[in-house]
Amino acid sequence: MVFDKFDKIREKVDACRNDPLFSEEVSSRNRRYENTITSENNNFLRVMAKLIAYSNNAPSDKVNEMLEAGVFERVFHNFHLLTVANENPEHILNNEWHDLKAIRFKKKIKAIIICANLIKEHYNQDFLIESLYRKYGIPRDLHNESDITNFWKQFDIILKEFQRIDMPYYKNITTLLHLLLHLGFPCVKPDFIVMKVSAMMGIINGRANHNTYNIKERKKAVKTIQEYCLSRNIKPAVMDLYLLVYGGQKDALKYVNPNFSPLSDLD
Repeated sequence: MVFDKFDKIREKVDACRNDPLFSEEVSSRNRRYENTITSENNNFLRVMAKLIAYSNNAPSDKVNEMLEAGVFERVFHNFHLLTVANENPEHILNNEWHDLKAIRFKKKIKAIIICANLIKEHYNQDFLIESLYRKYGIPRDLHNESDITNFWKQFDIILKEFQRIDMPYYKNITTLLHLLLHLGFPCVKPDFIVMKVSAMMGIINGRANHNTYNIKERKKAVKTIQEYCLSRNIKPAVMDLYLLVYGGQKDALKYVNPNFSPLSDLD
């Protein structure tokens, strides 16, 4: 029954696709692991820093402009791990904040530097995106149920490690899943929209505030989406796009035409 509702979400979105934009985004998401390694120069810290920049409801368009202008790259020394680890957050705030305001919160500067120091201390200076895959053996694709089981087993190991060393932002389940999704691993970020749609579909019980779901509920939503994706041979990153469009995320609505009605009836 739930899988049928997922099918209907895809049908509704497909009926209003804005192509070639939609198809190009699907193609990109189908190769996200390889694309991210290439586009981010296999730099794990760079990806962590960028997601921190976008977090806490920072205006995505302004953050995007800042990143494309190369400001982050310049301020954080091309994300060279040891150089960033030795940076002084006060020095950056005093000299660069006027160019970094799009990220909204000054505390993010210190958080990025702490991330660099924790990677240096607990992993090594050559810790790459591929290192995460090799160290934890997280499945890059879902071929069977055991891949889903293995994903969550390895996810819990990473989450506990990041909680133990107090990794800024990424000791949180939602942000860690966002990181893994961005890197191309088979999951979705259980954010406001994904949880709202999950509640609407009956995967979890609804709440007045969709930001208050606990870890168990968020895991259930993501795992159900993974199981659906396995049954339909679709990557979770692609299903994430469908859910964001259907849920009416502002940035995602560019992938459909103006006739599309978010959160419309699935019956």
